[in-house]
Amino acid sequence: MSSVSKLVSSVCKKIIKPYSPTPISLRCHKLSFLDQIICCIHTPVVFFYPKLSNTWSNKPSNYISQHLEKSLSKVLTNYYPLAGELNDNISVDCNDNGVEFFTTKIDCPMSQILNDPYADKHNIVYPNGVPNAYSYKGSLAVFQLSHFNCGGIAISVCLSHKIVDGYTLCNFTNHWATIARNPMSSKILSMAPQFDGASYFPPIKEDLSQTTFVPELETEKYSIKSFSISSSKLTALKARVINQSEVQNPTDTEVVSAFIYQRAMATKKVVTSTLNQALNLRPPLPKNTMGNNVSPYCIHTKDEKETDLPQIVDKLRKAKEELRKKYKNAQPNEFVSIAQEALNETIFNGSSSNFYMSSTIKFPIYDVDFGWGKPEKVCTPLKNMFMLMDTKNRDGVEVISGLKEQDMLAFERDEELLQFASPSS
Repeated sequence: MSSVSKLVSSVCKKIIKPYSPTPISLRCHKLSFLDQIICCIHTPVVFFYPKLSNTWSNKPSNYISQHLEKSLSKVLTNYYPLAGELNDNISVDCNDNGVEFFTTKIDCPMSQILNDPYADKHNIVYPNGVPNAYSYKGSLAVFQLSHFNCGGIAISVCLSHKIVDGYTLCNFTNHWATIARNPMSSKILSMAPQFDGASYFPPIKEDLSQTTFVPELETEKYSIKSFSISSSKLTALKARVINQSEVQNPTDTEVVSAFIYQRAMATKKVVTSTLNQALNLRPPLPKNTMGNNVSPYCIHTKDEKETDLPQIVDKLRKAKEELRKKYKNAQPNEFVSIAQEALNETIFNGSSSNFYMSSTIKFPIYDVDFGWGKPEKVCTPLKNMFMLMDTKNRDGVEVISGLKEQDMLAFERDEELLQFASPSS
């Protein structure tokens, strides 16, 4: 990465504060139990926009930055915990300290970064040391605007996982972009975000340091590479599942999760393993409830007979439906105990290998338009995690794979994987 980092020049940093002060009644944001069990990692996502139209490219160099800074200030009024400070694993002091906003110039065309299937190269569009960081001492939200010498731009976002899940991150970026396109829209957000997760999942006082739902990051180096599964290949995988299991309407997430898990087990040469996922709890929670409103769940594989693709999909479906049913039939005061039980199963599962899968399929992540059109590419590079996303045209699934370097060497060469998935740029 050293040769890549040399391409970055003229880094400028600003602190952006909420446009309106946070009311005293909202100054102490209590973390929910689900916030407490999530690690304090800065989750990254980057949006790439090709060369802008003359409407934007003919403006002064700082015009785009000011456009983003003003709208960011306004959206932070609604997402006020991001501009505060974390108080241990208890609460956020919503003191309007602000968020960090970097502006840089990158001395290469955007294509040089986008055409490389290894998403590690995307680190160039993030502030140094922030994405996937566990111990970042700066703001809870960090942003960077990168200008490429071809005229294209990238906007990277790193939000503390203590405050947001994938759903919240997607809502935040879309609300930010909406306000950028129409500044008056900040007054008419149809689904005003509510940070009230603690009312559904009250925090607990126990030490949760040993029971957090987090993929462990070891000292070994990680490689992040992207693969695409086309709609025709997805259809073929679904047909295999339908013909050999009771699941007659497998979802994209179920089929791709099962297939990637199967190939990851095979290339790592393990059988006893666990696949960890998270269930979005909206519903039963309202759609505008922000924060971490996902419940962990998992499936176990104990012998080679259980590594068959239809069997894995069947297990995933049953585990997800069973957990959803528990929440649906429970009283709100039982939610925490259900989440604790699910968490314990994912942590104390006795497996020699744990795989983590997250999905933003069907999330409007490619709709983030700040006024110059939708992104050409969106990427969420997470270590020790498989991230599933829609492709830009929603005609397939992209799998951003974060594996240890030695595991990636075997995974990316797997013949069965490559029958259905292609390295993507």
